[in-house]
Amino acid sequence: MNDSLMPFFWVLVTVPILLVMQRWIHQHLHGIAFLLMSQPGRAVVLYAIILLPGVFLHEASHWLAATLLGVRTGTFSVIPRQQPDGSIQLGYVEYYKSRSLDPLRESIIGGAPLIAGTAVILLISYHIFNYPALAALVQTGEIRALTIALEQLLQTPDFFLWLYLIFAVATAMMPSQSDRRAWPAFAIALLTFALILSVLGLFHVVAATLARPAAVMFGYLGLAFSLAIGVNIFFMVVISFLEWLLSRLKGVSVLYNQAPEA
Repeated sequence: MNDSLMPFFWVLVTVPILLVMQRWIHQHLHGIAFLLMSQPGRAVVLYAIILLPGVFLHEASHWLAATLLGVRTGTFSVIPRQQPDGSIQLGYVEYYKSRSLDPLRESIIGGAPLIAGTAVILLISYHIFNYPALAALVQTGEIRALTIALEQLLQTPDFFLWLYLIFAVATAMMPSQSDRRAWPAFAIALLTFALILSVLGLFHVVAATLARPAAVMFGYLGLAFSLAIGVNIFFMVVISFLEWLLSRLKGVSVLYNQAPEA
């Protein structure tokens, strides 16, 4: 595969993985909360508290994007509530969809949590965990270098707190179904614009101009998604162990039918 296309391909691969992970994590965190609290209402509160930093960033990014784009907003909430279908909504932001709200602005509002979450993960990785130096050590492939990289990582002040923040953000940053509501219309608009450029003979010129910035942007997205997957794997192992331990101690297990919604 052409190296210039690799960032786009990697994002296409990692997005479904993150969506599957998000669903599993929400299910089993809710299950652990239920095993600990034994009452559905208290379990939802504990489950929501665990993911609160990510949920707050998710809803705050919606609100900020809508405000910056001149869209009037309503209620902002990070208090969980149960939906009619039984799913749990951990937060929401109301904004008013008038006739002047075009698919581009609505798509940006819907995708804001993904942008904000990516930025936070990259900031923590670069400025807290010193990712470039760690990556250089790992790329050598030497056991000694890998050991040094792991030691440096674990010696980071408040290491587990920062790791938890990446986990909370990664688990809540993927756009929900309602967030993606305007994306089909926006995609159709982009395809129409590309068709017009092609008819005018300008498509290759515009594509060549945008290729480099797009590759850089998707490269950062792919890096953030890869880091999120790595952190999620660690927490999924921890969650699995805790759920197994609690199930053994209490003599009960949780059956899953539907994942809560972030």
